[in-house]
Amino acid sequence: MKKKLVMLSLTLAALTADEPVSTLNGAFRQVRNKYGTMTEWKTRDSVTVIKVFRDGYWFGAYFDDKRNGHTSFNGACGGTYELKNGRYVEHVDYYSWDSTAVGNTFVFDYKVTPAEYHQFGKMNSEKYRDYPINEVSTRITATDPLKNKGLEGVWRMKEGVWKNSKLGEGKYKDVEVIKLFSYPMAVFAYFNPKTKAFVGAGGVQYQYDGQTLTEVNEFWSWASDGSRKGFKRAHRITLTDGRYVQTSEDGNLHELYERLDTRIK
Repeated sequence: MKKKLVMLSLTLAALTADEPVSTLNGAFRQVRNKYGTMTEWKTRDSVTVIKVFRDGYWFGAYFDDKRNGHTSFNGACGGTYELKNGRYVEHVDYYSWDSTAVGNTFVFDYKVTPAEYHQFGKMNSEKYRDYPINEVSTRITATDPLKNKGLEGVWRMKEGVWKNSKLGEGKYKDVEVIKLFSYPMAVFAYFNPKTKAFVGAGGVQYQYDGQTLTEVNEFWSWASDGSRKGFKRAHRITLTDGRYVQTSEDGNLHELYERLDTRIK
């Protein structure tokens, strides 16, 4: 009898074993959803919704919004995540629609396959109390393979200079910048951890050959009308010892990033 109980315990432990966070690595586009009291699936066709995962960090955005009264860029959110006891545990670092969500942790059920990501459960914040969500997304893929994987991962900006603006000064004082490379997408967010304020975000389809980072814009909150979509830009990259420097050809951009310690198990 003791032996049977031990075997049962081991079986249950195996079923609830924590998966590595890298299980979710990739970029996904939402195709259908059910929110709140909805009983039927709704096709996600009036706005593009993506969720990007990389090594314990997540990012979500709404863009190409064709709904009446909405700008093309609708908002973004993100933070860190864990896979615990068979569930997806999401920590929120920024949330453009609801600053009261920042600092909260939400626990959802999830299913992931090579082609699809399914997330379902309830969100709880001051604005969205006990709010059911059920989302199905398909994986975003590229026609061509990534030439060089050196940038894949999660990075924090240490220095940033753009024409007359500088990270740590003026409107960028106390602002943190996180960038995720999860091919074929690269996404980034600017937010203030002290005030919980969302500052901006962007996303691109990218390619990297070891020297040049080529980005094709998908969305950019600083041009919320979507006018930057499709804009292609090449950056020189110097990558050494867990850091990379990104500079534009016109000299108007200089950024230094440091690779973050990630949560891969």
